[in-house]
Amino acid sequence: MGVDGGLPVDVVVGEEYGGFGAAAYRKKYTGAVVTPAVSKQLRDVVLPRFAAGTPPDVVLSTGDKPLELGRLVREGQLADLQAVLDAPAWDNADATVEDGVLPGLLDAGQYDGTQRTINYVATVYGLWYSAALFQKHGWDAPRTWPELLALGTEMRGAGLGPFIYAGAHPYYLLELVLTLAAKTGGHDVVKRIDNLDDGAWKDESVTRAITAVGELAKRGLIAAGSSELDHIASQTRFLKSKAGLLPCGNWLENEMKALIPANFGLTMIGVPPLDGSPALPRGLHVAATAPYLVPEKAKNRAGGLEYLRAMLSKDVAAQVTTESNQLTIVRGAADGLDLSTALRTARDLLTAASDQVITWYFADWYPAFATAAAEATGQYLAGGLQLSEWTARIQSAADQLKQNKAITKYHRS
Repeated sequence: MGVDGGLPVDVVVGEEYGGFGAAAYRKKYTGAVVTPAVSKQLRDVVLPRFAAGTPPDVVLSTGDKPLELGRLVREGQLADLQAVLDAPAWDNADATVEDGVLPGLLDAGQYDGTQRTINYVATVYGLWYSAALFQKHGWDAPRTWPELLALGTEMRGAGLGPFIYAGAHPYYLLELVLTLAAKTGGHDVVKRIDNLDDGAWKDESVTRAITAVGELAKRGLIAAGSSELDHIASQTRFLKSKAGLLPCGNWLENEMKALIPANFGLTMIGVPPLDGSPALPRGLHVAATAPYLVPEKAKNRAGGLEYLRAMLSKDVAAQVTTESNQLTIVRGAADGLDLSTALRTARDLLTAASDQVITWYFADWYPAFATAAAEATGQYLAGGLQLSEWTARIQSAADQLKQNKAITKYHRS
């Protein structure tokens, strides 16, 4: 990529792990100065530099104030990163960088078909349970939705609130519905939702999924008070073994580390399919987060691109997983590492999913619409909406969004 190994690389990141590529870069280019600057208030630090025409060479947009990427894309501020993906892998000249990335996880950084960011962290969603609690009661992890409902009945008989969720953040419920819908009907179900296709929310797979989730409430399998809990309260009750199943991403362990009891056996499973013949039996919702970008006007743009190539090496990605307890998009980077039960189960699910990784992007593209859809889902589960009202409300909101010319639309191929 035309790297001048004597030039410094200006790296600004929202998390410490974003600077882990510096050592590999300096080892290869011994004359280069690479000293990553870490700032949780990234927007306050970086936006003035974009405005002045002196942006960093590479940025990891995380922290308390991440960048508004859509705006930067519209302003032509972000470089095309395809050159990074087409380049030889840092640690394997016989393969490209893209060959070493898990399937389906680059799409999150594409805008109108151009790779503007590379989202580095693979966040795995699923259902959590306590292996110790299951062993105590002789329960097996459910493999289908009917098995989950039957297990919930056993849990209720044992005095537990079988299923608990954060009612104050109903996106957790919407996530569950969409995962079930995609597992039932395939990738096109959520692609049509992303693309605001007519009638996407009326798809039979979506209807079956929201009906199945509603069964949890109809059968009395929801932990009391869930609709009023925030994420910390619901997770705390779960970790006290007052509830058996919790939907959440694999950040749960990092977020609640101080409260996880010894020998709890925090374990993740994928959302069980509705029946024995799903379109995506290994389907797993995975969100690629933590976007890296290289500014178009970076002083050392080639160095910024090369830094990303280093970050996408197995060695650096393995260090990120070891030290931050997060999975990355780098294929096989977490294999063989000494991981906690929680992260190991998430890793194994991610590996098994392969090309059945489920992704959607409307929540990032159209956050106000996503919030409205989540709120409707929370109301439905709490008994405030009928099924037909849930479908009509969200489909109407999607139709209005599609017709609103003031909002930039994105398309997923």
